[in-house]
Amino acid sequence: MPSLPKERLTKAYYQIIEMKREKYSVKLLCKTLGCSRSGYYDWIKLGRPKHKAFNEVINQMVKEMYEADDRRGIRSVRMHIKAAYGIILTNRTVHRYMRINDFKATVRVKQRSYPKASNHNIPNVVQRDFTTNKPNEKWSIDISYIFRRDGLSYLCAIKDLYDKSIIAWQLSDHIDLKLVLDTLDEAFMKIPYEQRMTLIMHSDQGWHFTHHIYQEKLLSEGVTQSISAKGSSVDNAPIESFFAIVKTECIYREKHLYKSNVYAVIENYMCYYNNERLQEKIKELAPIEYRNQALQSLFY
Repeated sequence: MPSLPKERLTKAYYQIIEMKREKYSVKLLCKTLGCSRSGYYDWIKLGRPKHKAFNEVINQMVKEMYEADDRRGIRSVRMHIKAAYGIILTNRTVHRYMRINDFKATVRVKQRSYPKASNHNIPNVVQRDFTTNKPNEKWSIDISYIFRRDGLSYLCAIKDLYDKSIIAWQLSDHIDLKLVLDTLDEAFMKIPYEQRMTLIMHSDQGWHFTHHIYQEKLLSEGVTQSISAKGSSVDNAPIESFFAIVKTECIYREKHLYKSNVYAVIENYMCYYNNERLQEKIKELAPIEYRNQALQSLFY
């Protein structure tokens, strides 16, 4: 099991500061040694311990949750421990035990941006206000590239901004209008017409979403269209964030991704994301669980 050299080194620095503080200021010593004054004073309040006590129970819980799914980062491990055992830990505590075991969270890769169309008069209704009060108020749609070992696939997905769930998704070898329309059809089949009357569908300025057929489709379904401002990826951040998660936790980890298995790989991940992946912003629940709770309170 790896040691904690950095943490113990910090405690050693605090001990040096304790010995030298009569000659030099604490501020200067902390700056020279590269440690924080607040950390030093916290160390004093704790009785100047040489290092934090090791808790084997916490260590085993962290190991159990990470080894069950090594896609889990600090927050995810913490939430799963709370869900399974009712024990509340801080992110800092979980981080410490993940470092002890040399567990590393998956780091997201910055996504490339692509040129968008701008010859339209569709308003930006959402205006970066991603808050909602119930399911099916605001959806976000986009397309992302999936790089396989033998070519490209294109993933179109619709996300509900209320519960973070993926309402519908489609995969294709062609980045055409049919991919978008098929995704819309799948989504609308799941939602009663009366629930769409106040729905806003937000997207970026991709040509698919400014196409007259796409606009007419939304209009016929009673859906209000909204489009991001030119050159502003932040305006469509919720769905962009989802694609980053998919690629980090699924696509980039799959070493043998081909046309023959890409659909099954993504289908498996979508099931995991909607039903198992806990999220802090929705009361540390999985999207579908949070969504079902909201729908039951509204309609039953």
